[in-house]
Amino acid sequence: MDGLLRNLIKTVRRRMKADEELTVEAVTKELGYTRQYVSGRFHRMTGRLLSHFLKEKRLEKAARLLKTGNMRVSQIARRCGFDSENYFRQQFRERFGMSPRQFRANGTLRALSDRSLVQAQMA
Repeated sequence: MDGLLRNLIKTVRRRMKADEELTVEAVTKELGYTRQYVSGRFHRMTGRLLSHFLKEKRLEKAARLLKTGNMRVSQIARRCGFDSENYFRQQFRERFGMSPRQFRANGTLRALSDRSLVQAQMA
């Protein structure tokens, strides 16, 4: 695996665990490279957009928070970096096939894994 990709994945994991901002700008700044350079390398290596990968990670974090806590959906949306609750709900439904409220009641964390990280590593 490419060293930059390995460092990117480590940075994403650390920032998620530390509850830090998970945006292209924040991650690339921490890595010490420009947004364009990291995004371009990530896309060439994985075939995916870095922004989409990070959004998926934020949505997965939101799913974990929905199942393990009692925060309001609006609080979870903000905590996971979504300024608009409506956009969060739309993106969550697109990713998980149900609303955040439905996921809290009926969803399963079993479906969550490092699937997107593994896909990024294998590409």
